[in-house]
Amino acid sequence: MSDAAYVPPNVLPPIKQRFAGLLKQKWFRELVLLWPTLTKRRFSNKTEDYGVFKPSLVSHFGQLSIYVRDIARSRALYEKVAGMIHSRTCELEPHPFKDGWRIRCCYMSATEHEECLMLVEEYDPTGAITVPSGMSLFHFALEVRGNHLEDVLAFAHQQRAAGFQLSYGPVRHNSDPPFGDGETGGNVACYLYDPDWHNVEFCAAMDTIENYRERYGSLKGADRT
Repeated sequence: MSDAAYVPPNVLPPIKQRFAGLLKQKWFRELVLLWPTLTKRRFSNKTEDYGVFKPSLVSHFGQLSIYVRDIARSRALYEKVAGMIHSRTCELEPHPFKDGWRIRCCYMSATEHEECLMLVEEYDPTGAITVPSGMSLFHFALEVRGNHLEDVLAFAHQQRAAGFQLSYGPVRHNSDPPFGDGETGGNVACYLYDPDWHNVEFCAAMDTIENYRERYGSLKGADRT
């Protein structure tokens, strides 16, 4: 395995993770977003300016596949933290897109969705396991059972008690106190990194366009505040 200690550059170092709670402060969020706003990477440094939109025609994701450096290690985390169930692990097989490369796949199931997560070890032509870059994936979200604020708070407490460090949260992605961080979506969430530095969100109570309008009417973004 090559460079097992590799940490992608998009991962917050531990010292910065300690300040993640400041993201609940509006002035701090706007300060963080000021530079990408000035350089035109975002049209605004105010997270409230981004509204909630009606979902697309896609109703569900069939499966998420992520590269990992060690299937056994990643499987253990998703079993322990997310309560996922191991379905099957395949033998090495040819990579579907890269001649001379091979992959080994492990399929994980959620309580109501079979084989929704696939953990993939990738081997180059020399037989070495590749290192996931972490740069092609911002994050992915898993919905916790119960789907209420209390369920996410209980999940966060459980993970901290088990020794896992949250990278952010728990927060609610809107401007409502006491957990609101000014983002959009309305869902309650907490985040942690898996062994390959994939940023995993555990969430509940996502806004729909209907319940958003029930609270705010036609107001969007900064108009709410």
